[in-house]
Amino acid sequence: MSKMPTDIILIDQAACLDEIQNAMLMMMRELYERMDEQGDPAPTHANAAAWGDGLSWLARSVGNVRDNLKQVAASETKGSAR
Repeated sequence: MSKMPTDIILIDQAACLDEIQNAMLMMMRELYERMDEQGDPAPTHANAAAWGDGLSWLARSVGNVRDNLKQVAASETKGSAR
């Protein structure tokens, strides 16, 4: 059984996180658009705002993890080139 290089795994994980972040951002935009269309301060409006804020935080967090993975992959590549 061959061992997959760490940098390939990290790059693949970073790409998956990109897809997850993009999906969350799309969901967040949908929520905010629906809030704008409804225009009333009903409880559902407040819930949608809370979901949108939560998705925004998750998207930023996923982006941070992705960036950290890319840094580790870059340092792994530099380390193996030595």
